[in-house]
Amino acid sequence: MKIPAGYLRELFQFSLLILVAVVAWQFLHSSPSVASDVYPYLSSLSPELVKQCAQENRISPTTSWEDLLAIRSTLPENDAQPLIDQLRTHVLFADLNWAALPLNTVRTVQRHRKILQQYPYYQPNKYTFPVIGTTWFEDSFGADRERGKRRHEGCDLFGKEGTLIVSISGGRVEELGWNRLGGERVGIRGDDGNYYYYAHLQYISSVLVKGQRIEAGEPVGSMGHTGDAFTTPDHLHFGIELTNGQWINPYPFLAVWKILE
Repeated sequence: MKIPAGYLRELFQFSLLILVAVVAWQFLHSSPSVASDVYPYLSSLSPELVKQCAQENRISPTTSWEDLLAIRSTLPENDAQPLIDQLRTHVLFADLNWAALPLNTVRTVQRHRKILQQYPYYQPNKYTFPVIGTTWFEDSFGADRERGKRRHEGCDLFGKEGTLIVSISGGRVEELGWNRLGGERVGIRGDDGNYYYYAHLQYISSVLVKGQRIEAGEPVGSMGHTGDAFTTPDHLHFGIELTNGQWINPYPFLAVWKILE
């Protein structure tokens, strides 16, 4: 039986429409890509250097912390100081005289500055340390859990049960309540798009509701040992999941936020 040409044409148009719709859906729902140099650079910055640049910014507010940190974190002191001196005389970053520095070095400083502007984790007063009170923590990201069945995808901050836990940034409450591993936990989608995970809480702040706006420093709950932490000392499990679904090591960021308190 011969299939009418009009039917074949309509079938082709319908198939094409479906294909376009699938491609569009995948594009709209794809995770934003993160350049491979972003988090290695941010994680390499020492808390002491970040604090130094933040203090310099407070003394000379017209000299931005991004400019200071990008230069000081990339160049040796004898190359960095002439550039810092120019900034302090109100020379714009774009107008700096780089003297005899190699072009690749200049481009590296510029790239680091762009990262700091796009990912302002260390911008003064933008993020805050999550524990209000005495705590201690170390880098345990990637450690074995459940006899090697999984890896630790966060950082544990130990302290006294009931110690106040606060949101490290502005964002919206995305998850609340109990799960097997985290116990009483809160998940916040930060304004930066990342997901911040607070687990093993003794209790969750009674004012929190899914979808609610929360600001940096506002209560999330209190430190406890719920979930799979029922046999461990009281602690907060804090995790950072990027927009592309990758869990990264929170320790370098916590170390900076702590020293900037």
